[in-house]
Amino acid sequence: MANQLSISLGQASDKGRKEINQGFHGASIPKEPLLTSKGIAIGLADGISSSEVSQHASEVAVKSFLDDYDCTSESWTVKTSVQRVLKSTNSWLYQQTRNSPYRYSPDKGYVCTFTTLVIKSNTAHIFHAGDTRAYRLVDNQLEQLTEDHRLWVTKDKSYLRRALGMKENLELDYQSLTVEVGDTFILATDGVYEFADDKFIIEMIKRHEDDLDRAASLIIAEALEQGSDDNLSIQIVKVDQLSTQDVDEIYQQLTTLPFPLT
Repeated sequence: MANQLSISLGQASDKGRKEINQGFHGASIPKEPLLTSKGIAIGLADGISSSEVSQHASEVAVKSFLDDYDCTSESWTVKTSVQRVLKSTNSWLYQQTRNSPYRYSPDKGYVCTFTTLVIKSNTAHIFHAGDTRAYRLVDNQLEQLTEDHRLWVTKDKSYLRRALGMKENLELDYQSLTVEVGDTFILATDGVYEFADDKFIIEMIKRHEDDLDRAASLIIAEALEQGSDDNLSIQIVKVDQLSTQDVDEIYQQLTTLPFPLT
């Protein structure tokens, strides 16, 4: 019998010193046959602080993504499925702002940053818009996998360049990585990664590898202790077991090799 994909997952979120929590997170770990055909999906969204409704955007973004992704055609690749779902969500959020009192002030509308990790077979797929981040723990260091979509005007002032609901057309970053058993990924909002030191994050993950929810909560507590004044959300994903590669995945990896086979 083929191995079945499995992960350990830790999650935590806190409003911090804000009045409300504009972040939202979730995960979908389906049973077979969806586990093989769709894999495991993890999503993290963070509403923009200038908006009083962006917490709704974050919740819609994560919930609709996790619900709709599993319903996409099995003939579609992960990339096609996620892009179509997120573009549909982006359109809905954009129209919500257009039909609201905030139609002339997009920075007050239904806008949120979004990062998702989909693990299928032996591959991790990462999609990203905004300044939430995805990391991979490699050789006792955190490797940042995503680019912050921010335009810095001054040393202390910046603006988001991309986010869900910000513009009519969504531009997503995408990358895929081959994963191995034991690989660990972290999704985090700026309220966490700007204040919790990398060494502390790594130490908590290693110390509490059997209780990643505990690790996530301690990392948030550390960020607050270090002065974080924003909402805080973090997800920790450790790959415990991988399923057998499918034919499409093997073909994709072969066609992206930097040299011809002989």
